[in-house]
Parts: sequence; C-alpha cells; structure tokens
Amino acid sequence: MNKPCPDHLYFGNGILKGFSWVISLHGYANIIKSEGDEVHGVIHKISEADELNLDKYESILNLSHQKEMMNVMIDKTNYKCLVYIHPNKTIGLTKGEYLKQIASTSNSNRHQTKPLRGYIPPP
Repeated sequence: MNKPCPDHLYFGNGILKGFSWVISLHGYANIIKSEGDEVHGVIHKISEADELNLDKYESILNLSHQKEMMNVMIDKTNYKCLVYIHPNKTIGLTKGEYLKQIASTSNSNRHQTKPLRGYIPPP
C-alpha cells in the first residue's frame, strides 16, 4: 500500500461475505463469488490521489481489473469499500515470492490462511 497509496490510513480489519480469496490465472490475488465463504483483509482509507494511483497500478484503463463498491463488515458495521477485481476467474498458480509479499504487508494474515498452500507451485 505504501507505494501506490502514500496517503493511506489503516481503518480496520474487514470481512467480505460471499466471496473466496484465490490466485487467478494471471498469477495475482483475486476474489470470486463463493456462497458461504468470506474474505478477511485489511481496510485502508485512501485519498483521491491514491485511488488514481491504484487505478494505474491495477490497470483499470486497460480493463485488466474492474473496481466495485462492496459491503464489507468492519467491527460489526457494514461499510461500502472499494474493491479491485480481475475479470478472469480461472484459478492459477503464483510464485512463492508474491505470497510472501502479501503476508509481509498484511496486519491480519487471516485472509491467506485457508487458500495459500494450494497456490504455491512445487519447486
């Protein structure tokens, strides 16, 4: 978050219900609809400049990702939060270094606990 969003402020740990955290065919984190599942993650407040930087970082103009406002539960309260989603829902693998990067930048590793091992390719 520091690089694309220098103005970000930690807001809380959130839960997105009805989705599952996956690694898509493109090799990066994504979410897919999944009844009964939930994604845990860290929520930040960002500035308009941060959002423009994220749009570039996530390739919104090239249609690589789509952004949506979704209901996220934070401390038993629903908030509308901005979420970037890759349209390709095909499950894939990623390099172990990317997963380490996600784990090292998260205040709450709960969002990776369940699915991580299935996305690390064998040596």
